[in-house]
Amino acid sequence: MRTPTAVLLVIVVTAIAIAATWSLAATPKQYQFTGNVVEVDAKSKKLAVDKGGDIWEFSTDGLKDFKAKKGDRITVYYQMVAKKVEAK
Repeated sequence: MRTPTAVLLVIVVTAIAIAATWSLAATPKQYQFTGNVVEVDAKSKKLAVDKGGDIWEFSTDGLKDFKAKKGDRITVYYQMVAKKVEAK
């Protein structure tokens, strides 16, 4: 025979596990890109990174204490964010 406290404990633990799974699933995937800095534009908050001829541009908006300069080898950790979606 199970006690009501044990049943309640199982229900609470299950609810916490489900909530944790949902919160992890909602987190956007994080990527990384390593290369050499080609351009840093503090005014427009833009960063260009070259990885073997493939140049990517990143926004540095929201970064604090960003001190990379041209020629530095860096790794950029980023997430893809949609700014606008149009249905056709």
